[in-house]
Amino acid sequence: MRDTGKERTYLFFLFFTLAGETEITMYVQQGTLYFERVGNRRFHVSFLFQTTFCATLFLMSAQELLAAEIRPQPSSSTGVASNRSITKKPGRSVKPPRALYAAAQGETISVSGKNRTAHKDAVLQKTPASASLLSAARLERLGVQSTKQLARLTPNLYIPNNMPGYSVTNYFIRGIGEIDPQGEPSVGTYIDGVYLPRNMGNMQELLDVENIQIDRGPVTSLGHQSEGGAVHINTIVPTNKRRVVVQTGYGTYNEWQIALAASGAILRDKVFGSFAFDHHARGAIDHNYTVGKGVNNIDYTQGRGKLRFTPNENWDITLAFDGTVDGSTNRGAGNLLNTYKFGNYNPAYPKNSYAEVGFTGNIRYTISPRLTLYSITGIRGYNDKGMYDNFGDIYSRSSQQLIYKDRMYSEELRLHGDYGKVDFNVGAYFLYEDWYTSRNANNPYGTLTNDPAQIQYFPVNAVIDQLNRNWAVYGEAHYHITPKLTFTAGLRFNWENHSNSETLSYLAGGNHITTVANQLSTLLLSTPEGGIAWQTAAQGSWIQLLPKGSLTWQALPQLMTYVSISQGGKSAGYDFRAQSPSASGSLQASLPFRPEIVTTYEVGVKSDPIPGRVRFNGALFWNQFDDIQLTTTDPSTGLSRRFNAGKGHSAGAEIETSVKITRDLDLHYTASYLYSVLDKFKGQASHITLADGSAYNTTPYAGAPLPWAPRFQTAGSLTYRIPVNLPGTFHIGADVSFQTGMHTTSLANPQDRIPAQTYVNAMMSWSSPDSRWQIQAQARNLLDRRYLQGTSFAQGNGVPVYYTGYFADPRTIYVTARFTL
Repeated sequence: MRDTGKERTYLFFLFFTLAGETEITMYVQQGTLYFERVGNRRFHVSFLFQTTFCATLFLMSAQELLAAEIRPQPSSSTGVASNRSITKKPGRSVKPPRALYAAAQGETISVSGKNRTAHKDAVLQKTPASASLLSAARLERLGVQSTKQLARLTPNLYIPNNMPGYSVTNYFIRGIGEIDPQGEPSVGTYIDGVYLPRNMGNMQELLDVENIQIDRGPVTSLGHQSEGGAVHINTIVPTNKRRVVVQTGYGTYNEWQIALAASGAILRDKVFGSFAFDHHARGAIDHNYTVGKGVNNIDYTQGRGKLRFTPNENWDITLAFDGTVDGSTNRGAGNLLNTYKFGNYNPAYPKNSYAEVGFTGNIRYTISPRLTLYSITGIRGYNDKGMYDNFGDIYSRSSQQLIYKDRMYSEELRLHGDYGKVDFNVGAYFLYEDWYTSRNANNPYGTLTNDPAQIQYFPVNAVIDQLNRNWAVYGEAHYHITPKLTFTAGLRFNWENHSNSETLSYLAGGNHITTVANQLSTLLLSTPEGGIAWQTAAQGSWIQLLPKGSLTWQALPQLMTYVSISQGGKSAGYDFRAQSPSASGSLQASLPFRPEIVTTYEVGVKSDPIPGRVRFNGALFWNQFDDIQLTTTDPSTGLSRRFNAGKGHSAGAEIETSVKITRDLDLHYTASYLYSVLDKFKGQASHITLADGSAYNTTPYAGAPLPWAPRFQTAGSLTYRIPVNLPGTFHIGADVSFQTGMHTTSLANPQDRIPAQTYVNAMMSWSSPDSRWQIQAQARNLLDRRYLQGTSFAQGNGVPVYYTGYFADPRTIYVTARFTL
């Protein structure tokens, strides 16, 4: 080994002196540990933008300090929270905090007269970051049943509707996301504080959800980091209050649901419990005409149980178990070259079987009136076996039969302290994940053509086992310079280790080549028949140092402005799609990619001009991307693989406002603008000419728009309580959303661009006078427009061979009945 004491000292000296501007990479090759230094790459953005930003911070600080010197000081030092009544525990003297910060997810704040969601909402309005909070009441009022439907509710959030399975959700925030469900999410999903390391299985239906918090921008001061933002799904915490909900529903395409949720005290003030169960089914909305079966259906079951213990006022322990079974078909793909583009014709029917179990432990221990310790433990695992119709090809080219197994464990310890002038959060985090894949892939062989006599395959089996370990320590402190001005500084040290082991085997014997005559029989083999093509293993370690800073000015009691700078990171790793039987495939599996880093500059305002009636929040931001991870041709090796392909940036604006126009009429409106571009591509841009004479890019290029980043999004919803002299309460509502077109790959070809889209939904409901009964009818996608959601294009000798299309669901009507006790 080449790791010496001198090198270790040099490593930490660099990181603690350069504070994020230097990256040191450690990797193992042929049993030897190597160190690689790449310097001064983190803050290479517009000099004008940076100096303007720093000047703004300085002037705001100077102005407030000068004002503090010349104005009389108030006798009370309670700061921005002084107008709120803080609930005290008996026998304790609790000093109200000067400011509340949502970055401390485990922090418990009790404000008299408000529920937990209202508390969290008050916290977010004092947090120097762009974020939204969606309460269970609002989600229910709009007829939102799952996290797949969140996109139209908050600014700069996009959720592609082309994921391979119903239980898979990919989030893009401000154009940052991960489209591959096998990759590490760029926007993290956290359920009760536990990070989910893959997008597979992160979809949640919402019967026992208390609220959902959506953070826009890097998340570093808790658990696992997320470079683009986070979706925090917070489920109901059982208390003394009894709650029983029974719900059923039925709609078009034979959609139906039965659900039950209950919570309350088992031993009053000491032991509490809750349980939720949901089964959701729907018939197929599309049809596979080759096998004569429906596709794109729903067969989803989810359950969660909780036990909460509060033996005394210092301890609060919650243990939760959950499980998911998803038997929905994987997404069936249409073909834009067919007369009927929505039809599926691939004989590889996309059946699927997904099962997941999980455990979450949340412990809060109050050390003293000023110090609170939190522990968040996660243990999760899932198995998935399914057939993936990747391209809607009648000849099953590139179809895959997959087995996934994922096992993960995470532990986070966080200490929160409040000493009046300074409050802080410090924590440590560990994640272990074992990600296993067995993939039978029907690789096409030779020139692509639609002549069955010439079509050939080179089917292989890839067995991949990736081990991922992540250690981190982080800290964030808030210094209240004056009662109105607060400075925040934070730092995260992240050490990650990844290993990849892969064995590639030939599925077919002989010369390993197959034809249309046995396009499925070989793909469905359980044991490879042609022997091993290659085996390889690799391991590497990387370090990230991610700083943050912000300045908050409480200009008026209901008006806060802020400026912030923060860095987020996406983990390094190894390509999980190496399946070429040649030596290049082995090389692809053993070459790592480095972390992707985003630096975010943000200026924002949060206001409640008329508290309880009008709210307006807005932000301007700039993201600088370094070492963007893309899957395309690597110019240094000639391989098509995931690698660090260059640099880019995005800039934009977003607003979110709600208005209670009258006692009965409520408006919520969001709008966002986003400009994103690849500034530098590490390679030679190339293209080919198709048979029709048009150019087709085969690589990304400098100046290309980044994928999955709509330039403009807007959405508005209205709900109205009908003032009629009838028993009960009647509501009607509607929401309209619009987004511009965008590209879905980094090649930025016309073939991968999806069009602008407008959706209209409507709702009407009745609640009984005692609020126990509720009946709601929802109409989704009223315009019945099945917009294109994603594409794949393949050509041979310049002639299109298939042009895959994934489409939005058609118009549906759904009616639910709910009883609450």
